[in-house]
Amino acid sequence: MKKRFFTALIIAALLVLTPAATPLGVAQTDSSQRSTKHQRPVEPWLFGMSTHWFEPWPMLNFAGLRLWGTGTLWAEMNPSQGVYDWTTLDKWIAASQNSGSHGIILTLAMTPTWASSNPTDQQCHYGPGECDAPNDVNPDGTGTDQHWKDFVTAVATHANGQIRFWELWNEPVNYYYWNGTFPQMVRMAKDAYTIVHRINPNSLMLSPPNGANLPYGQHWWEKYAAQGGLQYADVIAFHGYSFPPPYTCGVYPQASAIIGHVANLRTILAQYNALDKPLWDTEASWGGVTHDCFTDQDLQAAFLVEFYMFHRSLDIRHFYWFAYDDGDDGKLWDQGSGKLRKAGAAFNEVQKWMIGNAMTENCSSGDKTIWTCGFKGPKGYVAQAIWDTAETCKNGSCQTIQYPVDPKYTAYRTLDGDTISITNGKVPIGAKPIMLENFIP
Repeated sequence: MKKRFFTALIIAALLVLTPAATPLGVAQTDSSQRSTKHQRPVEPWLFGMSTHWFEPWPMLNFAGLRLWGTGTLWAEMNPSQGVYDWTTLDKWIAASQNSGSHGIILTLAMTPTWASSNPTDQQCHYGPGECDAPNDVNPDGTGTDQHWKDFVTAVATHANGQIRFWELWNEPVNYYYWNGTFPQMVRMAKDAYTIVHRINPNSLMLSPPNGANLPYGQHWWEKYAAQGGLQYADVIAFHGYSFPPPYTCGVYPQASAIIGHVANLRTILAQYNALDKPLWDTEASWGGVTHDCFTDQDLQAAFLVEFYMFHRSLDIRHFYWFAYDDGDDGKLWDQGSGKLRKAGAAFNEVQKWMIGNAMTENCSSGDKTIWTCGFKGPKGYVAQAIWDTAETCKNGSCQTIQYPVDPKYTAYRTLDGDTISITNGKVPIGAKPIMLENFIP
């Protein structure tokens, strides 16, 4: 994520599951604003996480873990031909299992220097030559691809029964992660898909994850799809960062921008008959705050809750937040104090609001800046999340307006975990969502 701001800015300028036991989910339809009435309850699988180390383990409840930036690159686990070091991977698997957080995604990426077609390439983010294709895959996709096949076979065999989800590369639209060709990437996708399904037929292969909110990302998806790459994916993975340039201090990211982002991607998938493949967002958050100054913890908490609401509204079954312990990209935990930040606490709270309840009304803004999302649960439970994007927060204080609500709602919950009775038919709404309820479940 660190270099995304600069790359996006340059290119944009140039271009003026059923429940938890079966996390894959159901086939998609062709509408990005589909109705979710009478559909399944929200599953824990929606709430995934990225973190960069397993000690201490995150103070959060989450059902899936994506391994990226975790000491588990191809180059790190396969330091020389025929030699493998699973030490760090095994520690991640053990920590995840001990915490009850299953559903690991392992991102297969970054060519070891010894196997690289350009071993002195200094443009690569992690090490020389690691963003280049293996030296036994030609630019047109021909060649043995043996280095890659050996690695995928080794890691899928080693982790069989412990890892089911395999993601091909990371953001190949960015040259510092991938400096190869589309035919090379498609060839590697084909070989990985074949191998992981042979070793475990229940495995799921995820596509290379890129964004589609800006033209250069859309162009990548179109070219990869045209080359046949999507046929080697069970799941379409994407990165849901949705903030467009210019990146200016005070111009904050809007969680609702994910709606247009997903619509762009589904338009491309429709062109290539791939709408039946589920969408998983394997990396996103409010992004880096250096340039947009999005540092207010209350607004960050609001963004996180809205973002998860929109993902569910758009039928994104898995979303892996990035990242629990990152420098400034979606940071949920403060290393100095050892405590959760407000967005981290909101991550836990919004799960209480959503998991087990069905979203019966998509998130919409019928009243201009006021957004609502409707839910139903067991025993006649009815609820509505509501917030107002016209309001803001500053220095620990959030402005609100009094807003009339349906008399069936008798109380509301806040992101602080409080439950407050509704006494006069109105509630205070602001930037931070609240959850209206007809009774306390």
